[in-house]
Amino acid sequence: MRSMALKINVSRDDQAILNDILKSVGYERQRRKFHCTVGFIEKMIPEEESIEFGGKITKLLQDYIDPLSLTYEVKAVEHLFGHVIAFLPSTPSSAHLKKVNEWLEKAVIHVSEGCWRLNEETVGQNYFPHMTLWRSRRIDARFKKLERVVENHPSFRLIEAAYVALP
Repeated sequence: MRSMALKINVSRDDQAILNDILKSVGYERQRRKFHCTVGFIEKMIPEEESIEFGGKITKLLQDYIDPLSLTYEVKAVEHLFGHVIAFLPSTPSSAHLKKVNEWLEKAVIHVSEGCWRLNEETVGQNYFPHMTLWRSRRIDARFKKLERVVENHPSFRLIEAAYVALP
């Protein structure tokens, strides 16, 4: 059985801006796409169904988010879960992402005909929107520089629904 992360990627222009921010404070540029995960299905999807399901659910998610013009406004930078440095969204951005998460929870159940659900960490009150910037067990002087960047409350457009199937 496979797991699947359901996410919304930052726009191409904003990907470049995020990499410029990282570089300006001393981190290396990232190859992976910056995104906000809006749901995670844990070890429920048969491998042979993952591509078809991923395509269906991301199309529905894209159709849902297109008219919303989602923006990820940054409120803070935090060291989360003991291993990632992440931007946290402002209250309005968080509220919009939580609504997307609620919609996604219902869509996953519908598309899977009740077979799969989002894991407990990404449903309801447990869902914690964040944008991972860097993986690190420790914070250092670069983190302090990121805190100064956040004071300007940068915002990034979330435009592309996507999924990642994991073993």
